[in-house]
Amino acid sequence: MIINRLIYRKIMKKSIILLAFFSALAVQAQIMNVTTIERIELPQVVDGPTLAVALSPQGDYLLLSSDTKQGLVKWDLSTSTATILTSDAGTGSDVCISEDGRHVVYGQVSYKDRRRHESVKAIDLETGKTKTLLKPSRNLHAIQLEKSTAVVVADGQLKRQALEGKDAQSSRPVLSHHHLKLYITRDGMTTAFAPNGSDERYIWASLSPDATRVLYYVSGHGAFVCDIDGGNLTAMGNITAPKWWDNNTVVGMDEIDDEYSIVSSRIVACTLDGRRQTLTGDDVIATYPQPSSAAGTIAFSTPDGKVYLIHVN
Repeated sequence: MIINRLIYRKIMKKSIILLAFFSALAVQAQIMNVTTIERIELPQVVDGPTLAVALSPQGDYLLLSSDTKQGLVKWDLSTSTATILTSDAGTGSDVCISEDGRHVVYGQVSYKDRRRHESVKAIDLETGKTKTLLKPSRNLHAIQLEKSTAVVVADGQLKRQALEGKDAQSSRPVLSHHHLKLYITRDGMTTAFAPNGSDERYIWASLSPDATRVLYYVSGHGAFVCDIDGGNLTAMGNITAPKWWDNNTVVGMDEIDDEYSIVSSRIVACTLDGRRQTLTGDDVIATYPQPSSAAGTIAFSTPDGKVYLIHVN
């Protein structure tokens, strides 16, 4: 009987381990089906390691910059051709692409009397023309595109400018950052937005596609999602540089660093109900995902300047 009990315990222990293993696999399943991960062969189009900073909604082109966010290059994925949009400083930091892919809006950094200023510019990719939407400002807080209307928050004030046609006057809230604090602008009023407390540091905030939820990262704590009024707080775990895939799914980085550099990083997908799936392996340090759910594609970069596309369905 003693031998039988020992055997039984060993079998049960292995069964529990296997059950936990397959349960973990089940949790990871059913978010995305990765079909291929493709490396994009790029020439040296920027000064330094290349970083993918945006993917067009249709998935037909990438916007590339350097790891110092200097310069902006359009890379056509069907023809493998590069178009230099600007070589100015800071242009790879705040980049938006219109829904139809025609317009690119970005911030540009300049210095006057050793003080940092930021302006906002827009490029019409069909005509090649560039226009200034905001002159150099000391307090640029947010850049956002709503269809073909550029929305800028500077000095606590919201400004809208239609890039083509008429301004649709959307009522979507606008999120902005200032000194690692998070703000929300609604009906022309900008107020502090601090679901985790006013003493925390907030970065990487974005609005869900249906404008009902806010995604953000709190330094030292991880990513969170909450309702537009700050309620129903949901912890998303260790996921840095998070971005919305759809109204219920977020993609980001699961990274390990040594305070000076990223040692390992994988692209992950997480749902609001707690499911989590790893999309890349340990053979590459995958950072800063740029998703396009309509195209079924996620672009990411590596610290040494390689750019990849994850294709899912």
